[in-house]
Amino acid sequence: MIKKIIKLVVVIAILAGAWYGWRAYKNRPQAPATVYFRSQVVGKGSVTQEVTATGTVQPVKKVSVTTQVTGKIISLSADYNSRIKECEVIAEIDPDNYKSSLDNARAQLASARAQLKNNEANLEKTSAQLTLAEKELQRQKKLFEREMTTESDLDNAQASFDQLVAGKKSNEASIEQSKASIAQAEASVRTAEKNLADCTITSPVNGIVIDRSVEEGQTVVSSMNATGLFTVATDLSRVKVEAAIPEADIGGVAVGQKVNFTVDAYKTKFKGVVTQIRLASATNSNVVTYPVIIEAENPDERLFPGMTANLSIIIEEASDVVVVPNAATRFTPPGMENAPKLGSMPTPSAGTMPGQGTEGDRPMPPPGFKGENGGGTPPPITENTKMLWLADSTTDIHPVMVELGISDGVNTVVTSGGDELLGKKVVVGKQSSAPANAGNGTQTSNPFMPTPPSRNKKGGKSGPPGPPM
Repeated sequence: MIKKIIKLVVVIAILAGAWYGWRAYKNRPQAPATVYFRSQVVGKGSVTQEVTATGTVQPVKKVSVTTQVTGKIISLSADYNSRIKECEVIAEIDPDNYKSSLDNARAQLASARAQLKNNEANLEKTSAQLTLAEKELQRQKKLFEREMTTESDLDNAQASFDQLVAGKKSNEASIEQSKASIAQAEASVRTAEKNLADCTITSPVNGIVIDRSVEEGQTVVSSMNATGLFTVATDLSRVKVEAAIPEADIGGVAVGQKVNFTVDAYKTKFKGVVTQIRLASATNSNVVTYPVIIEAENPDERLFPGMTANLSIIIEEASDVVVVPNAATRFTPPGMENAPKLGSMPTPSAGTMPGQGTEGDRPMPPPGFKGENGGGTPPPITENTKMLWLADSTTDIHPVMVELGISDGVNTVVTSGGDELLGKKVVVGKQSSAPANAGNGTQTSNPFMPTPPSRNKKGGKSGPPGPPM
C-alpha cells in the first residue's frame, strides 16, 4: 500500500514538473524577428503628370441644313460624304402649291392697286365738284344778303357743299385703305416668293455631308422648328474633341496645354491642344464634370466624327530629374504606423529620427533603424515634405526628408534633396524572409517565387538558403 502511494506521488510530481516546465518554455522571452527590406537604387528619369479622360471627336464647325416649308422632296443632289460648295443646290421640294400661292398673292396685289386708282379717280372727281359747290354757296350767300334769292336756295347750296366735303373725306379714307391693302398684298407676294425660293435647298457653306435625314419622296413638315435635312461639316482637316473632366482634375487643366490621344481605330497617337474650358458643369452619378474642348489637326481626315478619343492632358513635364518610386513614398516601417504626421510634429534635429517626440509618447523606432536622418539638419516641413527611408543593408534603414514634386503614378520627382539620394537605395517595402543575395544589399527577385532545386556535391537536392544569422 505504501509503495502505491509513493508511486502516485512520484507520478504527480513528474506531471507537475512537466507542466511548470511547459509554462516556463511558453512564456520565455522571444527574440525580435528580423525584418528584411526591399530597396531600389535612386536615379534620374522623366516624369509627365497627366489627366486622363475620354471624349468624342467632332467637327470644329458643323451646320444643319434645314427646310422652312412643307412639302414632298422631289430630288436630292447630295448624299453622305458628298463634298458640296456654298449655294450649291442639294435638294428640291415640290413647288406647285407655292407657285399657286404666289400667283394668288400677285393677283390680290393687282386688285388692290386697281382699287387704289379707282379711289384716287373718285377723289379727284369729288374735289372738282366740291370746288363748284363752294363757289355756288358763296354766290347764294351774296344774293341772300341782297334779298335776291330765297333762303331755301341758300340751304340747298350749303347742303350740296357739305355732302361733297363728306364725300371727299370718304374717298381719302378709301385711298388710305387701298394703300394698306396694297402693302399687305406686297407682303403676301414677298412671303410667297420666299416660300417658293425655299423649295430649292442650297448649301450655306463649303463642306462635307456627314448626315442625311431624308429620302426622295418623303414629305417634310415645317412647324415651329425648321426640319433638318443634312448636317454639313465645314472642314474635317481640323477636328475638336469634347471631354468631360471631373472637378477633382479640372484645377490642373489650362488652355494651351498639350494633349495626346488615341482612338480605337488606329494605333497611332494624335496630338492636340486645349482651346476652351467651359463653365457649364454637368452632374452624372454625383460626379461634377466640366466640358473641355481640345482641337487637333486631321490633315488625312483619318479621324471621323463620333469616334471615342482616349485623352491624356499633359499637366506638367519634368525630364532629367531625380525620381523615386511611388512605393517609396508610401512605405512606412513597422512600428511607425501610428507616428504623428510631418505637419503635426516638431522639426527634428540632426541625429534624431523624424516622428519621435518626448519620452513616453513617441513611437518605437522601426526594426533596423540606425538613428540617422540623412547626415544633416532636415529642411523646413512643407505640404510637399515627405519622409523616405534609405537602406544601408537589407535589415538596416534610416530616414531622410525631401521635397516631392509631380508624379505620373509610377515615379515621383524629388524637387529638393534629390542630389543626396542619387545612387542610394530607397526602401520600397519589406519582405518576410532574407533575400538570396543579402550580403551585397541589392534588390532581389520576388521572395514569393519558388527557388529551383540545385544539386549538392553528393548529388542530393538542397532547398533555398535560409535567412542570414
